[in-house]
Amino acid sequence: MTIFIFKIIAMITMTSDHLATGFFDGMPVMRIIGRIAFLLYAFMIAEGYYHLKDKSERLKAHIIKLGALCVISEFAYDFFETGKLIDWSSQSVMPVLFLGFIGLIITEKFSKQPWIIVIYYAASAFISYFAKFNYKFAGVLLIYAFYFFIKYAGKKSIIKKFLILSAMISVYFCIYVWARASFGGPSAWLEAFMKIRFWLIGHYAAMLLIATYNGKKGPGNKAFGVIYSIYYPLHLMVLGLFEMIMK
Repeated sequence: MTIFIFKIIAMITMTSDHLATGFFDGMPVMRIIGRIAFLLYAFMIAEGYYHLKDKSERLKAHIIKLGALCVISEFAYDFFETGKLIDWSSQSVMPVLFLGFIGLIITEKFSKQPWIIVIYYAASAFISYFAKFNYKFAGVLLIYAFYFFIKYAGKKSIIKKFLILSAMISVYFCIYVWARASFGGPSAWLEAFMKIRFWLIGHYAAMLLIATYNGKKGPGNKAFGVIYSIYYPLHLMVLGLFEMIMK
């Protein structure tokens, strides 16, 4: 699998998820498929930083692009979710990706000052949860986990990679469920888990895809790069318009 294929799969599975929530009353199968998307995006954020960390100009450009997409995507996300351009009840996934990317920069820059890294990780988790970002604080932590996987497990066999990734995503899922349960006790966690337990199918499917990653970008051009970059806010705006028309 190449990054190009991951991008295609991420766009398709994300669209499946948003179609399910917007038009098909949360159809379980479509939502399970949709679970693949964020995990691929999170992995690609980590992989992207891994290859850009020593290229300062490209790194700066990527930060600016992610920051701009955060702002644009928030309007599109709010429009799709509520029909309004500004709504603070929940935030899009883009700030999660942005916080994660900045966190990776801090991880490398302050590698000899781990207390700074810990403070940032804790602060980003705090912001993600209380600002009501998608995927709570677990999404940011997952990006960090993917980065360490890329650094230290990237050359293992596909089977070993899948086993490591499966263990990692299982921990992530438990933390995510706990956050969805507002950090309640075991009964609250179990109730939240039972509601989304089948999402694990999509999570493990994503880990299998990532385990087959060959380290290559694959085919692609500037036009596709632009489409990929704007697809998240663009498709949300289009789906939001359709929702408005159908009401």
